[in-house]
Amino acid sequence: MTLERLRFGCCYHLFYSGNPKEAVFRLEKDYYSFLDLLRKYVSPIVYLYAYCLLPSHFHLLLRIKDKKKIEYVYSNNGMLWGQFAHLINEYTKYINRSYQRSGCLIEGGTTREIPWSKDLICDLAVYIHQNPQIFGVVSDFRYWPFSSCSAHLRQDRRSMIAKEFLLDHDCHKQIVEMQDLPRQRVMDRRGDISY
Repeated sequence: MTLERLRFGCCYHLFYSGNPKEAVFRLEKDYYSFLDLLRKYVSPIVYLYAYCLLPSHFHLLLRIKDKKKIEYVYSNNGMLWGQFAHLINEYTKYINRSYQRSGCLIEGGTTREIPWSKDLICDLAVYIHQNPQIFGVVSDFRYWPFSSCSAHLRQDRRSMIAKEFLLDHDCHKQIVEMQDLPRQRVMDRRGDISY
């Protein structure tokens, strides 16, 4: 599924990577710039459930807001993907200026629609949080500063994470308990969704 197919009220797991052998995020300031742009362009139209930014790729787990909540600005589906295009384009411009490079930065990705299930969303949040450890970036994913893991563990109301999800007692308990599960068990719990 491409970003052009985004629909109001639906959940998505977005996974995007950079060009081969080129980092999407090089320095700490790059991660913060991306998060600022995410807050500017995407936060107004989504409920963000989890994110993880890694040197070579990033994950976003989100639900597009219902049309009634945002139709005063975004009246059709095409305008939704436009916000994601702005995020990618502005971040690419920032990287090109910062590192005297040109061309596209994000090579490709996957946008998968996810059926709304609190358990599945929690499982995917855990999988996304575990990525820094899975890819050997850190030895304990809980200490990776560029994911929503710490916001979930601390229930940080100031974060970009959707408050109804972040502060839901059942979700919080499930995410915190699952953080210690082995990767394979988290993957098995995802059911028929293939990644």
